[in-house]
Amino acid sequence: MLTNKKMKRILLLIFLFSGLLNACKQDEYYIYNDEKRIQFGPQPNRIYTATYNMADTLKMQNFFYKDASIVKDTVYFDIYAIGGVESFDRQFVLEQEEYPHMENAVAGVHYVPFNDPGIQKHYMMKADSVHAVVPIFLIRDQSLANKTVSLKFKLKENDFFKLGERTKLFRRLEITDRLTRPSAWTDSYSQYYYGTYSVVKHEFMIEVTGEKWDSEFIENVDPSLQQYYLAEIKKELIKYKNDNGGDPLLDENGVEVTFP
Repeated sequence: MLTNKKMKRILLLIFLFSGLLNACKQDEYYIYNDEKRIQFGPQPNRIYTATYNMADTLKMQNFFYKDASIVKDTVYFDIYAIGGVESFDRQFVLEQEEYPHMENAVAGVHYVPFNDPGIQKHYMMKADSVHAVVPIFLIRDQSLANKTVSLKFKLKENDFFKLGERTKLFRRLEITDRLTRPSAWTDSYSQYYYGTYSVVKHEFMIEVTGEKWDSEFIENVDPSLQQYYLAEIKKELIKYKNDNGGDPLLDENGVEVTFP
């Protein structure tokens, strides 16, 4: 039989749990139904899949693989209006947030400023719509040949939109014009397929196969084709060593280029 003391504890726990549930419901109501709000999100076909909630938070744009004549490029992100549609177009506002102690992108140098009058028509939630694609207009500045810059941008409240969920108010771009380790070249890929990343190794792989070995290629290459390419690369490494009197190919750090 429960004592009065135990009963009070159980009632207290029930009260606290009920309060937590109500707080969650109120917060959810606040986020989605209280006012017109805006936030980033995944692609529309992934929006109801929880594992993709934070997809595309970080993207990499590398001009290295593009023809030298291309001096500008565009990267796209998905954005959503919360709280229903309107019968008119609604402007949304982006602004840069700089990282401390990092090489930040410079407006007008590495990207077209978000307040540039010429691009405002692209930062619009169209009438009768709750989804839009946000273009970020990048500039191929010469400085990118020697460094990678970070562009973190976030949504800013305006007359049309309050802000949505805190974790979905920003996105980030890494911009460069030099060969760098693709995000898909993970530690797992290093361990089982490619070995330690180096620029020299990456260049050699491109030279032998004619493929970019960027994230898009790594994520989509057929496994059997990948194995074929790696076998060819290893053969060419042996040939390089034989053609150079037994001296192996060394990377930019003076370490021999090898594969698992």
